[in-house]
Amino acid sequence: MVKLALHWEYFKNTLVFSLSSSVLLAFIVYLTLITLPDPPPFHIVYIRCCMFGGPLLCLLYYEMTRKNEYYFYYNRGISKLSLFITTLSTYILTGCLLLIILRYV
Repeated sequence: MVKLALHWEYFKNTLVFSLSSSVLLAFIVYLTLITLPDPPPFHIVYIRCCMFGGPLLCLLYYEMTRKNEYYFYYNRGISKLSLFITTLSTYILTGCLLLIILRYV
């Protein structure tokens, strides 16, 4: 139960930066996709950037700036790879759920 709480804390730490970087990334991707004959709506592009681009940029940022923070998790038996996988899978599952809900609404 303690490990689950620590994974949740790490996810909450990455959430704000991930969502804000996803906005910037989605805007850039949307501007390049707008030249297509049938571009996807912005909210779909944003959700997909929240699923993949934002979390990866956030994990890269935390890897470069907060390396010593991983020792806290490592001392409690959680590896860096475990943190990456659970965080990325949470973003992907949440994004897939939002895309399914938006498809049927």
